[in-house]
Amino acid sequence: MNPTNPEDELAQGRMALWLTPDDIAFLSNEWRKIPDNVDDETKERWARIAFRAASALHKAGVTYEPEFPKEDQKYRR
Repeated sequence: MNPTNPEDELAQGRMALWLTPDDIAFLSNEWRKIPDNVDDETKERWARIAFRAASALHKAGVTYEPEFPKEDQKYRR
């Protein structure tokens, strides 16, 4: 696996976001709570955030157990 290149990330308009592993896991889990009837752009954005969050945990060697919300824990639209 290639390490992240900070210059390449900046060139793509990305920046570092320093969070605790718990906060990163929270982000990775929150996307499962978005309503089913939300627009595709929002779904895709949350999917990217969740994927990158889970990847960051994996890259840091942090064990991540996905959480799946109950229906009443999902956001309403």
